[in-house]
Amino acid sequence: MPALHPVTLKFTQDGQPCEGASISLIPEIPSGWISGGSTDATGTAVLRTYGKYPGVPEGKYKVVVTKVVREQIGPPSESMYDFAGEAVYHLIDTVYSVPGTTTIEIEVQPGRNVFDPMELGAEIRERVRRPGE
Repeated sequence: MPALHPVTLKFTQDGQPCEGASISLIPEIPSGWISGGSTDATGTAVLRTYGKYPGVPEGKYKVVVTKVVREQIGPPSESMYDFAGEAVYHLIDTVYSVPGTTTIEIEVQPGRNVFDPMELGAEIRERVRRPGE
């Protein structure tokens, strides 16, 4: 395992802390190391590698940010694997949810990495389309 360096990111949405967002780091040079985390009530995410090792390997990354909500729109299914009665909505601009379009990039360097708060814009409500919709 490579050396891991502490990384703290903070996100706001429409000027307020963005709680409950999922953060993933996509390395500029593919490495196989999976790093990310989720934001707390203050909009802060302390990132981990493989979900359990504190810190992130050194390098340049694109930052992918997603936040979704599930809502019941029809009768619930009896199967835990069938989401037919649910709708899923993005709450953050989808430009941030794809490595090819996100505008957020960071460089992790040896030592502690704390970045300025990143603004994600106003909350949206865009339905996630399922195959065939």
